[in-house]
Amino acid sequence: MYFKKLINKNKKINTTSVFAGNSLSARYILVILSVTAIALIAIYYKSVLIYCQQVYHIDLFEFSTVSSEDISTNLFEENESGEQKFQENAITQILIQPTKPIDVAVPNAENKTYKLLVTELKDIQQNKKIEERIEVTDQKNEQEVNTEGSEIDSNLSTYSHNTNYNNPETQPMLQDDYKKIQEDIKLHHDLLPIELTSNDKVFFAGDSLMQGIAPYVKKMLFKQYKIESLDLSKQSTGLAYPNAFNWPKTINDNLIADPSIKLLVVFLGANDPWDFPVKGYSKYAKFKSELWEEQYRLRIVSILNSAIEHNVQVLWLAAPCMRKPKLNDGMIYLNNLYKSELEKFQQYFLTTNELLGCTYEKFSNFIETDKAKIKVRVDDGVHFTPTGQKILANAIMEKIIYKESEDTRSD
Repeated sequence: MYFKKLINKNKKINTTSVFAGNSLSARYILVILSVTAIALIAIYYKSVLIYCQQVYHIDLFEFSTVSSEDISTNLFEENESGEQKFQENAITQILIQPTKPIDVAVPNAENKTYKLLVTELKDIQQNKKIEERIEVTDQKNEQEVNTEGSEIDSNLSTYSHNTNYNNPETQPMLQDDYKKIQEDIKLHHDLLPIELTSNDKVFFAGDSLMQGIAPYVKKMLFKQYKIESLDLSKQSTGLAYPNAFNWPKTINDNLIADPSIKLLVVFLGANDPWDFPVKGYSKYAKFKSELWEEQYRLRIVSILNSAIEHNVQVLWLAAPCMRKPKLNDGMIYLNNLYKSELEKFQQYFLTTNELLGCTYEKFSNFIETDKAKIKVRVDDGVHFTPTGQKILANAIMEKIIYKESEDTRSD
């Protein structure tokens, strides 16, 4: 009887010890897991931040960034915008009013004299009818400037090649010169039509926005023209993080592998308006900084260079308006970069806001017609409804001209 009690007592003691040991082990494990979790967050917090930015378009917390120079971003954008507006105005004036002297046609050395001449021409327009004689060339021919109803005689466009207006050594710029300048400008801006045959192929590159559009275009291309397509669009991708997905390399590799690709359609930007790492810098490049823009432009140019080298035309879709103000502002900035580089390479830039019934100043999920409102954007303020996807797909199709191949004709 005594031994039974002793054994039972030992069992109770052992059971208590086991429970105590188990409790201690659980605490120990919990501490280890907590420390491990904190360590992993500390190591990979930037990756978590990038993922949240790209997928959910939110900033969890700020991290250190770097700019190539201590320049105000707003000032940088204003200067760039001002220069772009000046160039556009100058080109517009030449195309609309070819008979009037424009600064673009005058060499730098003649600016001072040209300004004097413009001032006098304005006085002529105000006085309606004034005649003025200008000495031209060594032969001293006299030409008469007549203005009536704000119209200048098209036979006279005289510019001085010296800073002294009274210098007798002047040369006339004839109307033919204007025509030549005008033709040069038109040639620079005219784009070659996108002509495809049934032997050609279309390559789609982009993020989740392209993932919704490409299937519709692929179906229409094959159904109407028997043109095949390659769709490599991938969600949460862009040009900002090549280590995650390298679009310039992917595009170049596929253009090399498949010579039948003749059109590259690109739709990127929604995942890119964030700070990103730059090789050689310990900190991230700040979005919109000079360093950031320089690196981003290089990636755009890399894609365009690959296309030109392989005789492939490019149709780049503009990033549309977004509901969130910060993301929307980023789209405006990125579109300026896309457009400027595409103009240099004489490739197509397709704006999308007009098609989606919104502007960068006012976001809308709907297109309003006389009969009803049509929803083209989903509630996240980023992606498109099937209707919106079809609208953009049709816009892409309208840019493509089908041309029968020689093989088809011979058959």
